[in-house]
Amino acid sequence: MSGSQHLNTYIAKWRLNLDGKPFETHSSWLCFVRRGHDRAVLKVFKPESDEAPGARFLSLHKGVGTVRVLESDPKAILLERIVPGKRLETLSFEGRDDEATHIICDTIEKLQSARADIDGWPGHEEQVAEFKRRIPVAPLTADIAARAQALFLELEATQEHRVLLHGDLHHENILFDENHGWLAIDPKGVIGELAYELAAPLRNPLADPETFMTPAQMDRRVGIYCERLRLDRQRVLGWCFARNAIAALWYAGRTPEPLRAKVWPAATLTALKLLDT
Repeated sequence: MSGSQHLNTYIAKWRLNLDGKPFETHSSWLCFVRRGHDRAVLKVFKPESDEAPGARFLSLHKGVGTVRVLESDPKAILLERIVPGKRLETLSFEGRDDEATHIICDTIEKLQSARADIDGWPGHEEQVAEFKRRIPVAPLTADIAARAQALFLELEATQEHRVLLHGDLHHENILFDENHGWLAIDPKGVIGELAYELAAPLRNPLADPETFMTPAQMDRRVGIYCERLRLDRQRVLGWCFARNAIAALWYAGRTPEPLRAKVWPAATLTALKLLDT
Protein backbone atom coordinates (compact mmCIF):
# COMPACT_ATOMS: atom_id res chain seq x y z
CA MET A 1 0.00 0.00 0.00
CA SER A 2 1.52 3.33 -1.09
CA GLY A 3 1.77 6.51 0.94
CA SER A 4 -0.96 8.11 -1.17
CA GLN A 5 -3.25 5.16 -0.53
CA HIS A 6 -2.68 5.44 3.22
CA LEU A 7 -3.50 9.15 3.08
CA ASN A 8 -6.58 8.57 0.93
CA THR A 9 -7.91 6.08 3.48
CA TYR A 10 -7.96 8.80 6.15
CA ILE A 11 -9.13 11.52 3.79
CA ALA A 12 -12.20 9.38 3.25
CA LYS A 13 -12.53 8.28 6.91
CA TRP A 14 -12.41 11.82 8.31
CA ARG A 15 -14.21 13.47 5.35
CA LEU A 16 -11.37 15.70 4.26
CA ASN A 17 -10.44 17.47 1.04
CA LEU A 18 -6.88 17.51 -0.23
CA ASP A 19 -5.35 21.01 -0.12
CA GLY A 20 -1.86 20.48 -1.50
CA LYS A 21 0.62 17.93 -2.77
CA PRO A 22 1.34 15.06 -0.33
CA PHE A 23 4.86 14.78 1.09
CA GLU A 24 6.70 12.55 3.51
CA THR A 25 9.31 12.41 6.24
CA HIS A 26 11.32 9.44 7.47
CA SER A 27 8.43 8.51 9.79
CA SER A 28 5.17 9.74 8.21
CA TRP A 29 3.17 10.50 5.11
CA LEU A 30 1.58 13.96 5.24
CA CYS A 31 -0.66 16.32 3.33
CA PHE A 32 -2.45 19.62 3.83
CA VAL A 33 -6.20 19.19 3.89
CA ARG A 34 -9.43 21.08 4.57
CA ARG A 35 -12.50 20.02 6.47
CA GLY A 36 -15.16 22.48 5.48
CA HIS A 37 -13.48 25.87 5.81
CA ASP A 38 -10.95 24.65 8.39
CA ARG A 39 -7.35 24.07 7.33
CA ALA A 40 -5.55 21.05 8.77
CA VAL A 41 -2.59 18.70 8.37
CA LEU A 42 -3.08 14.96 8.01
CA LYS A 43 -0.21 12.76 9.21
CA VAL A 44 -0.25 8.99 8.71
CA PHE A 45 2.49 7.09 10.53
CA LYS A 46 4.75 4.76 8.61
CA PRO A 47 5.28 1.20 9.89
CA GLU A 48 7.82 1.16 12.73
CA SER A 49 7.32 4.92 13.15
CA ASP A 50 8.03 6.59 16.50
CA GLU A 51 5.23 9.16 16.05
CA ALA A 52 2.50 7.55 18.17
CA PRO A 53 3.79 8.79 21.56
CA GLY A 54 3.98 12.32 20.15
CA ALA A 55 0.37 12.10 19.00
CA ARG A 56 -0.63 10.95 22.47
CA PHE A 57 1.31 13.89 23.97
CA LEU A 58 -0.53 16.40 21.76
CA SER A 59 -3.93 14.88 22.56
CA LEU A 60 -3.13 15.08 26.27
CA HIS A 61 -2.27 18.79 26.15
CA LYS A 62 -5.43 19.77 24.24
CA GLY A 63 -3.92 22.74 22.45
CA VAL A 64 -2.39 24.36 25.55
CA GLY A 65 1.04 25.32 24.26
CA THR A 66 0.75 22.82 21.39
CA VAL A 67 -0.90 22.46 18.02
CA ARG A 68 -4.48 21.23 18.47
CA VAL A 69 -5.53 17.66 17.62
CA LEU A 70 -8.74 17.38 15.58
CA GLU A 71 -8.83 13.58 15.10
CA SER A 72 -6.55 10.70 15.95
CA ASP A 73 -6.24 6.95 16.06
CA PRO A 74 -3.22 4.64 16.60
CA LYS A 75 -2.06 5.04 12.99
CA ALA A 76 -2.78 8.68 12.11
CA ILE A 77 -3.49 12.15 13.43
CA LEU A 78 -5.29 15.20 12.06
CA LEU A 79 -3.87 18.51 13.31
CA GLU A 80 -5.11 22.06 13.09
CA ARG A 81 -2.88 23.82 10.55
CA ILE A 82 -0.63 26.50 12.03
CA VAL A 83 -0.81 29.70 9.96
CA PRO A 84 1.48 31.34 8.96
CA GLY A 85 3.72 28.77 10.68
CA LYS A 86 6.78 30.99 11.14
CA ARG A 87 9.54 29.14 12.99
CA LEU A 88 10.88 30.54 16.24
CA GLU A 89 14.38 30.50 14.77
CA THR A 90 13.33 33.50 12.64
CA LEU A 91 13.47 35.69 15.75
CA SER A 92 16.97 34.52 16.60
CA PHE A 93 18.19 35.22 13.08
CA GLU A 94 16.67 38.72 13.33
CA GLY A 95 18.77 39.50 16.40
CA ARG A 96 15.92 38.82 18.85
CA ASP A 97 17.38 35.73 20.51
CA ASP A 98 16.53 36.83 24.06
CA GLU A 99 12.90 37.15 22.99
CA ALA A 100 13.02 33.68 21.43
CA THR A 101 14.51 32.27 24.65
CA HIS A 102 11.69 33.76 26.71
CA ILE A 103 9.14 32.28 24.28
CA ILE A 104 10.69 28.85 24.89
CA CYS A 105 10.23 29.45 28.62
CA ASP A 106 6.61 30.49 28.02
CA THR A 107 6.02 27.31 26.00
CA ILE A 108 7.56 25.10 28.68
CA GLU A 109 5.38 26.73 31.34
CA LYS A 110 2.25 26.12 29.25
CA LEU A 111 3.17 22.48 28.63
CA GLN A 112 3.85 21.92 32.32
CA SER A 113 0.49 23.44 33.29
CA ALA A 114 -1.07 20.13 32.16
CA ARG A 115 0.56 18.39 35.17
CA ALA A 116 0.51 15.19 33.15
CA ASP A 117 0.88 11.76 34.71
CA ILE A 118 4.29 10.27 33.84
CA ASP A 119 3.19 6.63 33.99
CA GLY A 120 3.68 4.80 30.70
CA TRP A 121 6.12 7.29 29.15
CA PRO A 122 9.72 6.38 28.27
CA GLY A 123 12.77 7.60 30.13
CA HIS A 124 16.34 7.84 28.85
CA GLU A 125 17.29 4.19 28.46
CA GLU A 126 17.89 4.48 24.71
CA GLN A 127 20.27 7.40 25.15
CA VAL A 128 22.29 5.55 27.76
CA ALA A 129 22.62 2.66 25.29
CA GLU A 130 23.89 5.01 22.57
CA PHE A 131 27.08 5.70 24.50
CA LYS A 132 27.97 2.02 24.25
CA ARG A 133 27.19 1.76 20.53
CA ARG A 134 29.15 4.72 19.18
CA ILE A 135 32.83 5.50 18.64
CA PRO A 136 33.90 9.14 19.22
CA VAL A 137 34.73 11.16 16.11
CA ALA A 138 36.73 14.40 16.16
CA PRO A 139 36.38 16.95 17.62
CA LEU A 140 35.04 14.71 20.41
CA THR A 141 37.54 12.39 22.07
CA ALA A 142 37.16 9.15 23.97
CA ASP A 143 37.80 11.04 27.22
CA ILE A 144 35.06 13.58 26.47
CA ALA A 145 32.61 10.82 25.55
CA ALA A 146 33.43 8.94 28.77
CA ARG A 147 32.94 12.10 30.83
CA ALA A 148 29.61 12.78 29.10
CA GLN A 149 28.42 9.24 29.81
CA ALA A 150 29.41 9.47 33.47
CA LEU A 151 27.68 12.82 33.87
CA PHE A 152 24.55 11.61 32.08
CA LEU A 153 24.28 8.68 34.49
CA GLU A 154 24.91 10.95 37.48
CA LEU A 155 22.25 13.45 36.40
CA GLU A 156 19.84 10.62 35.64
CA ALA A 157 20.30 9.14 39.09
CA THR A 158 19.91 12.44 40.97
CA GLN A 159 16.75 13.87 39.37
CA GLU A 160 14.46 15.14 42.10
CA HIS A 161 11.25 15.90 40.21
CA ARG A 162 10.51 14.12 36.96
CA VAL A 163 7.76 15.40 34.67
CA LEU A 164 6.46 14.70 31.17
CA LEU A 165 8.63 16.61 28.70
CA HIS A 166 8.28 17.47 25.02
CA GLY A 167 11.68 15.84 24.42
CA ASP A 168 12.65 17.77 21.28
CA LEU A 169 11.65 21.35 22.04
CA HIS A 170 13.69 23.73 19.92
CA HIS A 171 13.45 26.63 17.48
CA GLU A 172 12.21 24.53 14.52
CA ASN A 173 9.50 22.87 16.60
CA ILE A 174 7.83 26.05 17.86
CA LEU A 175 5.72 27.81 15.22
CA PHE A 176 3.68 31.02 15.22
CA ASP A 177 -0.08 30.84 14.66
CA GLU A 178 -2.07 34.00 13.93
CA ASN A 179 -4.85 32.95 16.31
CA HIS A 180 -3.07 31.04 19.08
CA GLY A 181 0.45 32.48 19.20
CA TRP A 182 3.53 30.26 19.53
CA LEU A 183 2.80 26.52 19.53
CA ALA A 184 4.94 23.42 19.96
CA ILE A 185 4.87 20.64 17.37
CA ASP A 186 6.49 17.20 16.93
CA PRO A 187 6.90 16.14 20.58
CA LYS A 188 8.66 12.91 21.51
CA GLY A 189 7.10 12.51 24.95
CA VAL A 190 9.74 11.53 27.53
CA ILE A 191 10.03 11.85 31.29
CA GLY A 192 12.79 13.66 33.12
CA GLU A 193 13.59 16.75 35.12
CA LEU A 194 12.91 20.12 33.50
CA ALA A 195 16.60 20.92 32.97
CA TYR A 196 16.77 17.93 30.57
CA GLU A 197 14.40 19.74 28.17
CA LEU A 198 16.86 22.58 27.54
CA ALA A 199 19.63 20.64 25.76
CA ALA A 200 17.72 20.90 22.46
CA PRO A 201 17.03 24.66 22.42
CA LEU A 202 20.58 25.38 23.60
CA ARG A 203 21.98 23.80 20.41
CA ASN A 204 19.60 25.66 18.10
CA PRO A 205 19.17 27.22 15.58
CA LEU A 206 21.11 24.54 13.74
CA ALA A 207 22.00 26.70 10.73
CA ASP A 208 24.38 29.08 12.54
CA PRO A 209 26.50 27.43 15.25
CA GLU A 210 29.17 30.13 14.93
CA THR A 211 26.67 32.65 16.32
CA PHE A 212 24.64 30.62 18.77
CA MET A 213 27.20 28.12 20.12
CA THR A 214 29.65 30.65 21.56
CA PRO A 215 30.23 30.45 25.32
CA ALA A 216 28.89 33.98 25.83
CA GLN A 217 25.68 33.30 23.92
CA MET A 218 25.03 29.94 25.56
CA ASP A 219 25.71 31.39 29.00
CA ARG A 220 23.27 34.23 28.34
CA ARG A 221 20.56 31.78 27.36
CA VAL A 222 21.25 29.53 30.34
CA GLY A 223 20.91 32.54 32.62
CA ILE A 224 17.46 33.31 31.22
CA TYR A 225 16.32 29.69 31.50
CA CYS A 226 17.54 29.34 35.07
CA GLU A 227 15.93 32.59 36.19
CA ARG A 228 12.61 32.01 34.45
CA LEU A 229 12.25 28.31 35.25
CA ARG A 230 14.09 28.30 38.61
CA LEU A 231 16.66 25.74 37.52
CA ASP A 232 20.20 24.93 38.62
CA ARG A 233 22.82 26.22 36.17
CA GLN A 234 25.13 23.23 36.54
CA ARG A 235 22.35 20.74 35.82
CA VAL A 236 21.19 22.69 32.74
CA LEU A 237 24.75 22.79 31.40
CA GLY A 238 25.34 19.18 32.42
CA TRP A 239 22.36 17.91 30.45
CA CYS A 240 23.34 20.12 27.51
CA PHE A 241 26.83 18.62 27.52
CA ALA A 242 25.76 15.00 28.00
CA ARG A 243 22.72 14.96 25.70
CA ASN A 244 24.49 16.73 22.87
CA ALA A 245 27.48 14.42 23.22
CA ILE A 246 25.13 11.49 22.57
CA ALA A 247 23.65 13.31 19.59
CA ALA A 248 27.13 14.13 18.24
CA LEU A 249 28.10 10.47 18.44
CA TRP A 250 24.89 9.41 16.70
CA TYR A 251 24.98 12.05 13.94
CA ALA A 252 28.68 11.67 13.11
CA GLY A 253 28.86 10.95 9.40
CA ARG A 254 25.07 11.07 8.95
CA THR A 255 24.49 14.79 8.38
CA PRO A 256 25.43 16.04 4.88
CA GLU A 257 25.06 19.78 5.61
CA PRO A 258 28.46 21.05 6.87
CA LEU A 259 27.02 23.67 9.27
CA ARG A 260 24.51 21.27 10.80
CA ALA A 261 27.21 18.64 11.24
CA LYS A 262 29.06 21.10 13.50
CA VAL A 263 26.13 21.82 15.82
CA TRP A 264 26.11 18.78 18.12
CA PRO A 265 29.86 18.72 18.87
CA ALA A 266 29.88 22.54 19.13
CA ALA A 267 27.09 22.48 21.74
CA THR A 268 28.87 19.66 23.58
CA LEU A 269 32.20 21.47 23.78
CA THR A 270 30.69 24.87 24.62
CA ALA A 271 28.66 23.41 27.48
CA LEU A 272 31.76 21.57 28.73
CA LYS A 273 33.75 24.81 28.69
CA LEU A 274 31.08 26.58 30.73
CA LEU A 275 30.90 23.67 33.17
CA ASP A 276 34.63 23.94 33.76
CA THR A 277 34.66 27.71 34.37
